Amino acid sequence: MELTKLYLMKKFEEYYSKMKLYIPKNFDMREWAFVPLKNFPDFIMVRHISFSNPEELRDFILSNIPAHAYFSSAYYLKPSADMDEKEWRGADLIFDIDYDHLPTKSLDSAKREVFKLVKILENDFGIDSKDIEICFSGNRGYHVHVYDERFRNLGTMERREIVDYLTLRGFKLRGTQFERVCKLIYRYLLNAFKDGRIEKMVDEKAREILRTNLKEIKNGNLNIIPQPLRDELLDKCLRRLAVYVDPPVTADVKRLMRLPNSIHGKTGLKVVLVDLDELEGFDPKVDALAFGDDAVKVRILKRVRVELGGERYILGKGKHVLPEYVAIFLMCRGVALYGH
Repeated sequence: MELTKLYLMKKFEEYYSKMKLYIPKNFDMREWAFVPLKNFPDFIMVRHISFSNPEELRDFILSNIPAHAYFSSAYYLKPSADMDEKEWRGADLIFDIDYDHLPTKSLDSAKREVFKLVKILENDFGIDSKDIEICFSGNRGYHVHVYDERFRNLGTMERREIVDYLTLRGFKLRGTQFERVCKLIYRYLLNAFKDGRIEKMVDEKAREILRTNLKEIKNGNLNIIPQPLRDELLDKCLRRLAVYVDPPVTADVKRLMRLPNSIHGKTGLKVVLVDLDELEGFDPKVDALAFGDDAVKVRILKRVRVELGGERYILGKGKHVLPEYVAIFLMCRGVALYGH
C-alpha cells in the first residue's frame, strides 16, 4: 500500500503543478478544506483554512497534495475561525444530483436531472444562466451552483422550501407546480390520441369527453378525466417532473463543495466545470480523465469491471498492465495496488 500511495502522490503532484486554478467568487471569504493524500487510504480532513490570494492557495496545494479539495458555499467574515466564531454572511444556493439517489442509477440520468433543474431555475425562479454553474463532481453526478445574490441570505427553511418545490413534495392542485403538471398531462393525452393508446385507457364515451375538453385540461380542469386515469396520470407526471436533488445539501448553509479542476480522490477523475450548451455531449468517463494512457503495472485485488476512455475492462484478480488513468482509478477505488 505504501508504494501505491507514493505513486499516487507523484501523479497527483504532476497534475496539480499544471492545473488551472479555479478561483470562486468572494475567494477570501470562503473556508477551505482538504483531505491530504499522504494519509491515503484514510480520509482525514483538514479544514478551517482561508487564503488571502490565489497564490497562497496554489502553494498550499503543491505543499500538501490533496486527495480531495473543497471550498465552502458560505461566506464568512472569519473563514479560518472555528464554526461558532466564523460570522456567517450568506451562502450560494447549491444542488447535488447524485445518481445513487435516482430511480435509474446512471450518469446519463443525472445529466437529465441537471437539464430539468436548470430549466426550472431559469423559468420559475428567474435566475440568469450566467449565475448558474454546472460541475461534474468527479464521481457519481453533478453539482449546480447558483450565484444569484437574491438567494444568498436564505436560511435553511427557505432552502428546504425550494427543494420541496423542485421535488414536488407536498404537491397541491394550485400554483406554478400545478400548471406544469396540467400541461404535461395535456401533452400526454394529446399524444395518446395521436398514436391510438387512448383506446386502451378509457371507454368510447370518456374518450369523446376528453377529446372535446383537452384545452380545459391544459388550463387546469382535471376533473374531466375519470378518476382512476387521473390518479395514474398525476402519479406519472409528478415522477417525471420532480427533480431528484439531494435535500440536505441544498438546505445546508455551510456546505463544503468540491473545488473545480481538482481531482476526486476516490476515482482519480477531474471535477469538471461544464457549460450548459456543452453538457449534452459531455462524457465524464472520457472528458474528466486527469491522467494519460502510459502502461502501468498493477495487481488487482478482486474481479472488477470498469468503463473509462471509451473502453470497457473486465479484470480478474492478479497482475495486469493498464492505461495510467484506469490504473489510478482502480488504485483510488482500493481494488488495485501499484506494481507487480
